[in-house]
Amino acid sequence: MEDTATSKKHPARFAVLTRTIDRARRSGTGGFGTYQSVAAMGSGTESVVIGFDTEFVGVAETDPERAWVGESTDVARRIVSYQFAAIDPTDETKLRLVVVLPQTYDGPLGPRQARLSVEKALGIAIEHLGLHEHPLAVGWGAQGAARDDVKDSEGKHRPNRWFTTKVDSRALPITLVAHLQHADLTTFVDRRKALDTWNLAYPDRAREAPSRAGWSGYRGRWLDSDVPDILRAVISASAGMVSPTPVRMVLDGANWWWARPIELSIRDTMAQSGAQPLRALGEAVGVPKQEVPDDWITRMDEYLAKHPIGFMDYAANDAVIALEYVSQVYGDHKSVPLTLPTAAARVVRESITCAIEKGGFNSVFGGLVKVDKKVDAITSVENQLDYYRKRELQPIDGSAATWIHASALAFRGGYNMSAELGLFEQETHDLDLQSCYPTSSSTIWDVDYLHPDGVIRKTVNNQQLKLEDFQEGGPLTPFVGFVSFEFPEGVAFPCLPVPVEGSMIYPRTSGDARGVWAVGPEVWLALTLGATVTCQIGHFGRTLRDEEGTPSRLLRGAYKQLLDDRSRAKREYGPESFQQGVLKLMANAPYGKLAQGVMGQRGWDAWAQERDAVGGSAITSPWHASMTTGLVRAVLLATLNQLHDLGYSTPSCTTDGFITDARLDVVDGLDLYGLGDLWRETREALTGSRSTWEEKHTQTDLLNVTTRANFSRQPGGVLAHGGYKLPEGIEKDSQEDRDHMYELMVTRDGALPVTMKVFPSMQELTRTENRLDFAPKTVRKQQTIEFDRKRRPVPEGMTAHMVMIGEKVYEVAHVHTVPWESPADAELGRSVDKGLKRWDDELGEPVWERSPVRRTREQWNDYFERLEAVLDEDGRVAEAERRDRISKGIVIAHRQEIIHIPWLSASRPLADRLDAFEEFGLPRPRERFWSHARSKAERQIDVDLDAIAPYVAEMLAIDPFEPTEEGR
Repeated sequence: MEDTATSKKHPARFAVLTRTIDRARRSGTGGFGTYQSVAAMGSGTESVVIGFDTEFVGVAETDPERAWVGESTDVARRIVSYQFAAIDPTDETKLRLVVVLPQTYDGPLGPRQARLSVEKALGIAIEHLGLHEHPLAVGWGAQGAARDDVKDSEGKHRPNRWFTTKVDSRALPITLVAHLQHADLTTFVDRRKALDTWNLAYPDRAREAPSRAGWSGYRGRWLDSDVPDILRAVISASAGMVSPTPVRMVLDGANWWWARPIELSIRDTMAQSGAQPLRALGEAVGVPKQEVPDDWITRMDEYLAKHPIGFMDYAANDAVIALEYVSQVYGDHKSVPLTLPTAAARVVRESITCAIEKGGFNSVFGGLVKVDKKVDAITSVENQLDYYRKRELQPIDGSAATWIHASALAFRGGYNMSAELGLFEQETHDLDLQSCYPTSSSTIWDVDYLHPDGVIRKTVNNQQLKLEDFQEGGPLTPFVGFVSFEFPEGVAFPCLPVPVEGSMIYPRTSGDARGVWAVGPEVWLALTLGATVTCQIGHFGRTLRDEEGTPSRLLRGAYKQLLDDRSRAKREYGPESFQQGVLKLMANAPYGKLAQGVMGQRGWDAWAQERDAVGGSAITSPWHASMTTGLVRAVLLATLNQLHDLGYSTPSCTTDGFITDARLDVVDGLDLYGLGDLWRETREALTGSRSTWEEKHTQTDLLNVTTRANFSRQPGGVLAHGGYKLPEGIEKDSQEDRDHMYELMVTRDGALPVTMKVFPSMQELTRTENRLDFAPKTVRKQQTIEFDRKRRPVPEGMTAHMVMIGEKVYEVAHVHTVPWESPADAELGRSVDKGLKRWDDELGEPVWERSPVRRTREQWNDYFERLEAVLDEDGRVAEAERRDRISKGIVIAHRQEIIHIPWLSASRPLADRLDAFEEFGLPRPRERFWSHARSKAERQIDVDLDAIAPYVAEMLAIDPFEPTEEGR
């Protein structure tokens, strides 16, 4: 088999092997497809599904000849084989397999091998899998579809007719699915790279490469015919690489008279499984992943040469797993949704749509309508939110626009905090809220966007809020507002979040800040705890009610169906079955879809070769997203406060649970100031049980270092690594892992050296300039796992434990914390360690001049002394002046090209870029200073490169215009 993609004179050669096998026995999957939630996932359309996989070996060599065949001269990997699998179109009990092997052939300068082009690969798959026999191949024969079928009255060929018009033959819908397409879809020829090589060698015969990827429409995209590039048509979603719009292609047929028109969708089982490993997917669908003996896995080319039969069995197996997985989830020959969360959102939307009696989904649930281009927009273009603009929607009226925008401003991520550090030798328990986000979403009330007077019932200005304002529904009263606050000094856990340097801080007061956006549950809890809350501007919404006057909870019905189906799957297939696992993922997915695009997240658009707004999902709703997270935070913080008042310790809290020395029955008995009954009522409505909490881990040797860094040596104890990458050879969650992390934390005396493999990003894999192949690079860096200071550590009550590691005793301090007094104090307190770094030119990164570790009492006392220095009044002035010098120094260094910070050079407005300085704890430079930073006068300002280095390093590592972990 030949492929002329890289050269017509010297076509690449490939061997094609085929085989037919029996399908694995499947346990009752037909019944699973009848579940209401599962049946609602699919679009109802059919597709030919092809499982896809590749085998390759990593290499590290330089070969100038590779550029002629569309590869980088710095060779990162060599492709050994391409594998395809499809259900036999004539016998659904069998699978047809195809393995394609690159062959050595004579090039202009001697023997060489090349990669397949995506067009040739698809053509081989269609031909050798016999897909012309599929019922969806209307009008096809073995040669393809007749080109004369799409001739117009003038005798011209109109290929688009295969896709849009009823002619004798039709385009074949194909879904190409693999596990981690980042690795597999990037194995095809890069024609642009080959063309660039030609143009460089023969400038007088240069052929222009189009800058655009092709032509894009609502229903499909056409790749440019001169340089077809499938990687321009994909996006990153749910850890997978997928195509949001089908790609239309007309492949070669048997000869000029025939063609193979296809409509191609790229799908990834990573995005259909919660990024589970392929082994888990294989076990779930009855197709165990095969093993390669010894160390052949790193030498698959040699394995093929010495054990060809074993290689073929192994190679085809992964493609079969991908095929069978999506077939069992969505059914044979069914189109596959973009991601499993996308499918779950479709289920929720359909459920809500069925429950709505008057109006459509968009208007009732989200307050939106389709854009009518003949009518003026409710909001100006510059004030529109990306999540609805990208879907060509707009608020139904001014009241809805105000409510939606205020809700988006009030959206915050989960509560993540450490309150007490050190070793806990008493019994501690890791407790989680059961089905946390489904329960919260099912508790909150909907608002009435279609009310004749608008969704906003009352607007308040510069008013001190009282509990009486929330009489309608207590914490569920629809409210969103911009508030300032002050909690009584005895409140251990204030509940109003304030963004500080990219994190959420919960200070005692809003300090000098004007305030923060918040929603009803957290404001109600603040008032219940005795806080003074002043609302600069806020809105009370109208509750949507049914005919009996009961508040509407549209999400409750949708979630109940998902949870009911999961319970049914547990009964019918088993508690660890594949079926219940799919439904568990589905039940956890809608919350993320409610919040998608609310914070204006941006992602890489390979088609346009630029970063663009991600846009919303089918169910995005700022109100429901903000209330869902706000209610969860309120429940957790109410729990922490009541436990504190009872004398219990709560060392750590993360999103949906916390660690405490209180027993489960104690926690379960708390009333949470009234929130407990609301939560239990929803649990009972969803599951028939009022059970709220579940115990995940118990231990008597907890070592709590910081948020998400909690360690126990005991089997069954908690183990959260704090982002630390384990050395190779240590299995995660093994006893070796526990011992390693415990000893590492107890003995640490500096930043931790970490070696990790980092794979190219989606942007690096799909950009047209300097595109990278999918091969890891080894990164070595210093990592610190220390207290994140989201609360203020205090010296009062500090004690220490002595821990024996080997034959040496190490001190581990036990430290308590209190809320920061204000956001400004939190910012200063978190800046203390920045002066401990300096820039290392040889390493190309900041390094610690002195240890950042706070493990011993001496180290903590050192921190307390430095903290007091920056918090005293004179220290504040000096610190402010220091930060101002650093801020101006960075501007001068960047503008005079001493340093380069990419996001400062971006095309976004200057005001936004300057505002972003505050996210790094620096004062905002003035526009005038920026404009004159290249002048001779400014060049006289002494820029302390060592002083600005830590901030520059942080600005290089973090793009402030990208979402952070806190916003998830």
